[in-house]
Amino acid sequence: MQHRLTYTQRRRFFKNGVGLWIVLTILLISGNAYHGYASDGQDTQPAALPWEVSADQVTYEQASDTYTAEGNVRIARQGRVLTADMVRLDQKSRQAWAEGNVRLLSGLDRLTGRSMQLDLNDETGALFGGTLFLSDNHMYVTGEQISKTGPDSYHAKNASVTTCDGDDPDWRITGKDLKVTIEGYGFAKHSTFWAKQIPVIYTPYLVFPVKLKRQSGLLAPEFGVSDRKGFEYLQPFFWAISDSTDATFFADYMAERGVRAGVEYRYVAGDRARGTFMADGFDDRRVDDGQLDHSERWGYTDDPYLRTNNGRYWLRGKIDQNLPLEMTAKVDLDVVSDQDYFQEFKSGFNGFNETQNYFLETFGRDVDDYTAQFRENQLNINRLWSRYAFNADVRWYHDAVRSRPDSSATPYQNLPELSFDGIKQKIFGSPVYYDLLSSYTHFYREQGATGQRIDMYPRVYYPTRLFNAVSFEPSAGVRQTAWHMDRHNSAAVDLDTDTYRAIYDLKLDTSTDFYRVFDFEKGGIERIKHTIRPQIVYHYIPDTDQTEYPYFDSLDRIEARNLVTFALTNNLIARKPHTGAPTEGPDAVYIPFLRFRVEQGLDLDKVNSDEPHPWTDLLAELDIMPGRYIRLDSDALLDPYDGRLNAFNTALRLWDARGDWISIDYRYTRETEERSKINSIITEAAWQVTHQWQLRGRYERDVAGGAFEESGFGVTYQSQCWGIDVDYALEEDNNSSISARVRLTGLGSIGQ
Repeated sequence: MQHRLTYTQRRRFFKNGVGLWIVLTILLISGNAYHGYASDGQDTQPAALPWEVSADQVTYEQASDTYTAEGNVRIARQGRVLTADMVRLDQKSRQAWAEGNVRLLSGLDRLTGRSMQLDLNDETGALFGGTLFLSDNHMYVTGEQISKTGPDSYHAKNASVTTCDGDDPDWRITGKDLKVTIEGYGFAKHSTFWAKQIPVIYTPYLVFPVKLKRQSGLLAPEFGVSDRKGFEYLQPFFWAISDSTDATFFADYMAERGVRAGVEYRYVAGDRARGTFMADGFDDRRVDDGQLDHSERWGYTDDPYLRTNNGRYWLRGKIDQNLPLEMTAKVDLDVVSDQDYFQEFKSGFNGFNETQNYFLETFGRDVDDYTAQFRENQLNINRLWSRYAFNADVRWYHDAVRSRPDSSATPYQNLPELSFDGIKQKIFGSPVYYDLLSSYTHFYREQGATGQRIDMYPRVYYPTRLFNAVSFEPSAGVRQTAWHMDRHNSAAVDLDTDTYRAIYDLKLDTSTDFYRVFDFEKGGIERIKHTIRPQIVYHYIPDTDQTEYPYFDSLDRIEARNLVTFALTNNLIARKPHTGAPTEGPDAVYIPFLRFRVEQGLDLDKVNSDEPHPWTDLLAELDIMPGRYIRLDSDALLDPYDGRLNAFNTALRLWDARGDWISIDYRYTRETEERSKINSIITEAAWQVTHQWQLRGRYERDVAGGAFEESGFGVTYQSQCWGIDVDYALEEDNNSSISARVRLTGLGSIGQ
């Protein structure tokens, strides 16, 4: 027997019955549950959170204890909306049905389908002929039947998954049986990857991520083809150990070389306490033994050393850690099996470039350049005060070259090095200032001289201004150094074990400033300030015979100096009006956009001895940033006597708001007895042809040798739901590689 409800009964129905049903229905998206209901018809919903309900009519069947709402049913609360043609609730079985154009919205997530069934007791149910849309990763799950099997899990039959909009998606993954866990992974049986209507890949079992939060599981694989490695397939696995620790394992199959295995472990223990360790290695089938074409195919010819080892590896890591007594510790680890490893794995997953960028971004310090044969490893403990700093270092240099003939050529290991420094500060409130440099170092290596050194370098300053226009700062310092030799290079008995040196130096720094402000009023600029700073510095260090002292590094040989240095610095600074609210910050913004400095020294000792070349090289530096999208940095050393450049470096950067950019780096060093010649250019560029297409290229050339070092080009296509990167690289010795990476929006990437 059916009864049409009165207005009061309808209110009670929606508050007690449908109100509870809606809360449980929302679980399909949010996973939030409202527990409990009142069988006596009393109000159980919070009065502060009423449901807004509308329907053409509501009926109640007393025999079956069933409520039915029909015609344009709409139920809403706090941004959650359910619409359907009909909603029916069985109070006895706690079963609910929604039929006809079912649509459930919760924020940006939504469920749409032909009909929906829910069990209000265990919070499960099914959607028939519908689609589940998850906005966090823009994912659509469509199936004949989508069942909710738990708070955050679903099971779909004859389903498809895509992140593409529209009825005809660019790609989709179909499967006979699909299981999805929010914040986890999707598992599909008998799945097929489709490009439009074309089946591309079939697999009996497929795993894919459903959301990008930390979750253990397989990551997207990478693959490629190169002359050196052959076909390559790399598969990583991510392990979310805890909220503060995780690890990534990977296996890298290389058809020509073998299987490289690796692990990366990361932890975070606080704002200033974190660490990362990486290790990978393999047994290489190929060696560079100098026979036949092995050096060209399996080694590199830019150094004179062979690479004869099969066992290859790279261990690296960094730690930042807080210690008691307001001290901090830093650890840098970098140990590699051979000098070719970084070039072999310069790019790709956990390669040199990726490792260097990660360390620089995470810890603010990177690793030595991939060409460096001596790799620095360090433990540093420091303590900072307002005016002083203490550092304790254990610094060890690892030699990456196994075949180096003379091990005594390796750098000294500093085991340890202690320093205590004071910044420039007043002496008891007087106009006199002082600063301090002091250190103790123990130098060790397996062959050659070893010993210890203590160095103290206090300095006093008396800064003043003459005529309130010229800054005048005389200063004097005394460098005192003591050595104790543990072992000499020579077995001669007349060499001293303990030696001492004291050298003073004098300096006079004078400078002044001229400036003028110009009205400009173009390009949003109000004024431009031009400053000119002339400077003259005199520095004197007496000539002292130091041949009797040990030599560990440049500190052990202080060169004599009787030098006057002339410098002129120009700065242009633009003033722009502040565009924020009147109370936010200053009323103007000052932007330095040009700096030009020239500097040259005059050696007075050479002048007094009538030597023909008393002037030092002319140093010029130019930094320009005339706009938001251009920057030029240059420096040059010019020989004043023959007019030739001894060195020249310039870097030009151009970019725009849409993603186009170009960079040109030129490096030149004139060959001398002390240094080898460098003459190279590196050009990189990217052209955003359209919103979807990007072209990019890189070219590095040794201008002096007339040959390129490395070149490559690539193309990127990006649509609404997928993208592809294709790159070709040609390295020295004509080693080439081609790689591809397919990116599926919301699922990650496939390829290398």
